Amino acid sequence: MIEVAERLFAERGINGVSLREIGAVAGQRNTAAARYHFGTKQGLVDAIFEHRMTPINARRVAMLDEFDRDGRGYELRALTEAFVVPLSEMLCDVGRPSWYLRFCVNAAFSQGSTANALGRDDWTRGMHTVRLRVAELLEHLAPDVRADRWTLFAGYIAHALADRELAVGQGRAARLSSRDVFLGGLVDTAVALVAAPQRKTSVLAPLSLHQQEI
Repeated sequence: MIEVAERLFAERGINGVSLREIGAVAGQRNTAAARYHFGTKQGLVDAIFEHRMTPINARRVAMLDEFDRDGRGYELRALTEAFVVPLSEMLCDVGRPSWYLRFCVNAAFSQGSTANALGRDDWTRGMHTVRLRVAELLEHLAPDVRADRWTLFAGYIAHALADRELAVGQGRAARLSSRDVFLGGLVDTAVALVAAPQRKTSVLAPLSLHQQEI
């Protein structure tokens, strides 16, 4: 039922699927089975996260431990690799479909989900550590800018992986770069995004009086 829900949520969004439909597609005679097992739709979303993130978290924590031993635990590139690599291992290949990356993107908009509460559960410990360390490296930025950088950084990585997952799932893999080239470029550009210098002045032109009134 968890994997059926993951696929349906990935394809149609969290609000586009009912618990009753998930139960029916999963072959449950009792279409209220999803509500019985998970209570609410949010409970099912969190169950999907726990199912997938438990091995992802273990891999990420192991990478962080290795980076710490090598003296790289607070290098931005190492932290970006610890974000990208475990998550990318959920990415489908030709003949091996996946939906988790697209599910993550949709679930990020679900209020109260694990995606928005990194310190809440043990299986998010690795990501929580990455976020705290990136924040330390960005202490020279204003707090609101620092928060925006993390949002842009995490969203960029998640959407890039989700877009590739969709392309492979739709049979467009031949048009894509190799996995190694893609992941290397993703790490490079994510590092550049989060480490970009902050402008001293706004890039926006001041609003006219008419625009301010609107």
